[in-house]
Amino acid sequence: MRTVFAALAIVVASSSAMACEVTMAQYSELQTGMSYAEAVQILGCDGEEMSSSEIAGIKTVMLMWEGESLGANMNAMFQNDKLVSKAQFGLK
Repeated sequence: MRTVFAALAIVVASSSAMACEVTMAQYSELQTGMSYAEAVQILGCDGEEMSSSEIAGIKTVMLMWEGESLGANMNAMFQNDKLVSKAQFGLK
């Protein structure tokens, strides 16, 4: 029984992650200086962390979100929880 619940949890988690696809409209709403929490509220899900570092007290995190079409995606860089840059490819 425990195996069934574990498998179900994996399927539900995978479905939730796959269901989040960002759009150009959402991307356009992101503003420099907003927090990661504010970005997630606009985008509807957490990003996938691509890299992170901390140098001289500045924490930098690069995250990626997938778009609706094949290969479409966006990246956002946060420093000390503030959006400092964003880029997209193929969002609709």
